[in-house]
Amino acid sequence: MLNQGDSVPLWTKRTGTYLGAIAFALVALLLPGCTTGNEEIQEGKTNVTTEDVAENTEDIIGKQVTIRNTVEQKVGDFGYVVQAEELGGESILILDVTESSFQLPEDQEMPIQVTGEVAQLVIAEIESDYGLELGDEYAEYEDKPVIIAESLALAPTTEDLAEAPTGYFDKVIAVEGDVRDIYSPGSFSLFEDGWVDDIGVLVIGVNRNLKAEDSVVQEGERVTVTGVARQFDPKLLQDSDLGWDAEKIKEFGSRYTDRPVIVAEDIFPSAVDNK
Repeated sequence: MLNQGDSVPLWTKRTGTYLGAIAFALVALLLPGCTTGNEEIQEGKTNVTTEDVAENTEDIIGKQVTIRNTVEQKVGDFGYVVQAEELGGESILILDVTESSFQLPEDQEMPIQVTGEVAQLVIAEIESDYGLELGDEYAEYEDKPVIIAESLALAPTTEDLAEAPTGYFDKVIAVEGDVRDIYSPGSFSLFEDGWVDDIGVLVIGVNRNLKAEDSVVQEGERVTVTGVARQFDPKLLQDSDLGWDAEKIKEFGSRYTDRPVIVAEDIFPSAVDNK
């Protein structure tokens, strides 16, 4: 849950929004999208690959998917192409119809997470349904699979977020990692496999009781967290019911002044099985 007084665009048409080693795997998770409610983490996830989207379109047309990878090409004002050479060079067009402020930084390659519905691209219908004007650059994608994006977020790895957070501050992000320490009912630390660090990335403002006996979020659980990356601020931690006294917060600040804190919007299972 975001801090009181915060007003942050979630880059989604319906109010809602790397993740591990997926630059080579590019996996899509069939989910109902990123929501802002207090639902339990979903169980029984089903993964489909980009190749599935491209070759088995009839089977998944109309279904919600979440994909994450680095954008290979920007198409016009509304499109992004995600490619995976390891999957036979298949490419999937993503159309951003959210009327949002989402922008992919031009100076660096950042993976993104997109949730949307799979469809076959009929340009005339898209223009009519969403009031867009798609230029000639979209013609080559006519009748091909497309993901109509309902939410978009930058999707750094946990380590990248911790070590180079500048491009992510005050932006909606989706970060995958392992739950390490649950500090309080609404906060925990997020780590990444193989990353040597003693505190990880702190996640606060979780809108569920992580300390409950029946909580589906357990230490060691692999999850994806959506939320906003904030710069360290002692007051932010003081107001987050961490159970830390002023001295511990001060120590944290002295060691990790530039370490971002994620103010969580939602948590759900990782789309990539940690095998």
